[in-house]
Amino acid sequence: MKKQNAILLSAGILFVSGNLYLALKDDGKAVRSSYINSWGKIGKETLTETLHAEGVVTPDEEHHVYYDPNSSEFKSFLVKEGDEVDEGTPLFEYSSDNIDKELARLEAEKSQLETEATLLEEQIKQLSYLQTVSASTTDNSLPVAGNGTASDSSNDLMSVSIEKEIYDKELEKSRVEAEIDKYDDQIDSYDGSDELEISSEVAGSVKKINYELNNPIVTIISDTPKVEGTFSERDLKNVQEGMEVYVKSDMFGGAIGGTLTKIAKHPESDPSVREESQFPFEIELELEDEEVVHGTHVDVSVVTNQVVNAAVVPQQSIDKGKKNSYIYVLNETGKVEKRKIKKGLEVGEKTEVKKGVKPGELFVRKPENVQKADSPFFSKLKPGSLAKKTFKEEGKRSLFKQVMVGFFK
Repeated sequence: MKKQNAILLSAGILFVSGNLYLALKDDGKAVRSSYINSWGKIGKETLTETLHAEGVVTPDEEHHVYYDPNSSEFKSFLVKEGDEVDEGTPLFEYSSDNIDKELARLEAEKSQLETEATLLEEQIKQLSYLQTVSASTTDNSLPVAGNGTASDSSNDLMSVSIEKEIYDKELEKSRVEAEIDKYDDQIDSYDGSDELEISSEVAGSVKKINYELNNPIVTIISDTPKVEGTFSERDLKNVQEGMEVYVKSDMFGGAIGGTLTKIAKHPESDPSVREESQFPFEIELELEDEEVVHGTHVDVSVVTNQVVNAAVVPQQSIDKGKKNSYIYVLNETGKVEKRKIKKGLEVGEKTEVKKGVKPGELFVRKPENVQKADSPFFSKLKPGSLAKKTFKEEGKRSLFKQVMVGFFK
């Protein structure tokens, strides 16, 4: 019995010693395996690089109303600060000793506009006739090119040009007719007494009334909001007009999209050697049902770069060499492959891989776990993922082989 135990003990010592020798010998033929306990699958993500700034919500437009004390005598205001006004809402009234002269001026300006509208109508009729003639010529006698085929490109160009001219004239006519309607309202506001009214030309809210009658006598702000802020001189190289923007605030839920519409070319104050210059910017908001209060301070995120459906890996998974960057991929042959990659956009802890790997491939999250490139790897057994069906499908011989391979590795 003692002899049998001694033989088993000696065999065990030789077995362990032999494996240790083969595993630790640098020039030995035994291949070291890497124990990989953390890996991931390369997926597709959208990486967005943003530049952050601060802003405040202000009215999109500010309209000033003026009063000439030399031509009339002020009587009273018809609105108060904070009132909502529409286009045509009376703002204040005044009386004039020379009311006939004022009415004559309004009538003369209205008459001039009516003459302009008539001329535009005649031009539209002439262009419509020319368009009809051009179309008839194209249908009846198409010019023939040198190869014997009809060529009507010049007629098409003329037709498009005439159509655009008609559109422009109709647009101008609509503008003139709107101006005529405004003069009609001003003339109609004269009720036979010595009083006239000045009406608002825009819709919005009355921001300020100057009760001392200093111009501007009334200031009206539009209901449409915008965002104003400043960029530092360092930010200017990364931003440009037309970029996509998102603004956030505790005053409204979620983020509101917008467009960076204006970047000042000059700093908001005189440049100083001791202070960094600040350049004003404006953002047009894309509002639907959101209510944004003027004066609300917001956080601004300008989208300076974006990659859609990018292959992305964590920065800690990249092995950075002196000249190149690498990532370890678990390939189909059961080995850890060292793959050279080309990096792209880096946002936070994530890096875009422009070249070297494809979405769906498995990569090692911790490069320090790799013993040697192009060597086999093994990972932790997860008993919870095993099922009885798996063991039934595998024969005893196959199971024994897999167990022994795992033991020797």
